[in-house]
Parts: sequence; C-alpha cells; structure tokens
Amino acid sequence: AWLWPYGETIRKCARSWSSAIRLMEDYPELVFVASQAQQYEWVKQNYPALYSQVKARASEGRFIPVGGTWVEMDGNLPSGESFVRQFLIGQRFFKAEFGSYCEEFWLPDTFGYSAQLPQVMKSAGIRHFLTQKLSWNLTNKFPHSTFYWEGIDGSRCLVHFPPADTYGSDASVHDVHKSETNMKDKGRSSQSLLLYGYGDGGGGPTEDMLERLKRMRNVEGLPKF
Repeated sequence: AWLWPYGETIRKCARSWSSAIRLMEDYPELVFVASQAQQYEWVKQNYPALYSQVKARASEGRFIPVGGTWVEMDGNLPSGESFVRQFLIGQRFFKAEFGSYCEEFWLPDTFGYSAQLPQVMKSAGIRHFLTQKLSWNLTNKFPHSTFYWEGIDGSRCLVHFPPADTYGSDASVHDVHKSETNMKDKGRSSQSLLLYGYGDGGGGPTEDMLERLKRMRNVEGLPKF
C-alpha cells in the first residue's frame, strides 16, 4: 500500500480485477496479468465470487498470474534468505491455486537490484525478468531493452525493460510509437511489451484504452501488435 489505508489496497484489488473480468466479455483479445500472491489471497478471502471468475479466466489463459513472489518486494535491502522466501511462498501459492509455477519475475517498481537475484530466480524456476525503473535514470542511461543478466554465480535470466519507459501507460499513440523508437536492441529483438492500465490508484485497463489500441492496429508509422 502506498499513500492510502491498508484496507483500501484490498478494495483496489477487487475493483481492478472485476473491471478486467468485465472487459474480457466485450474484448476477447484482452489478456490481463497480475502479480503478488498476497493480492490473490486477499481476493480469495474477501471476494470469493470474484476469485472464482479469476480462476476461470486463468484456466483460459486470459488472466495470468505473474511474478512468482508473495509481494513485489524491494530489490536492494532484503537478504538472500528474504528473497528466497518470497519465491518459495509465492510459487507454492501459485502452484496450489493455479496448477503451475510462474516463469517470469515481475518487479517493475524498484529502484535497484541485488546481484544475487539471478541465482535466486533460477532456483525458483524463473526464466524471465520484467522491470522498469532503471530505465528512468537521467544520468546513466541503460543501453539495452532486452538482454541477459548474469549473476554472481553465473546464473542468467532474460530481462526486459519496456521501451515506452512506463508501467502505467494510457495506451496513447505516443507510448505505442515510443515502444518502437526507444527500443535499444533493434537487430537483435523485434518484440517489446507495452504495460498499460492504471496502476498506483488501481483500475487496470479501461475501455478507452482498449478502443485506442483497436484503432491503432495496422496504422502506418506505428509498430504492429
């Protein structure tokens, strides 16, 4: 929770996820991802009917649990033991509730990363890592959007920084276009992610965003998606 009461975080989960479930009825192409096992546990306990719908959509591949951890934790200060327990308890939950482990670590909103994370991720069955904030550095611009990160022990994972430089896009023409123009690994990679939807305040994607994206398909000068 950030800048609002603890209980409001639980209500934000319910509002965001129920909105996404409703939008799936009108937009069959919509696929929604959500991280943090704690959020799923809250919805399961407080909104069981909604949780049943989440599980139904998850079985269709349209509501995708990501991250593998209990919460999106800080990436600098926790000990190795703390990182391990995040994945241990998170992955155990996702396996029990959804029948599979997450293969991607989802941590867009942290200001740094421990060098031991690739080793911890590998031990938890994680193959990919999505993050964002390092790309916001105004002094030392990071030179890649998609690359392999090698940890202290030689463990490697494939990392992606969405080139639109945001994890709360409003699906604007500007952000879609920036996803192509700011892609730093052209020639080695031809794909990137655009993370759209309201985040901090909750809400997720909206109908306006989805309609904008529909209108931008196959538009000259914009990337294909």
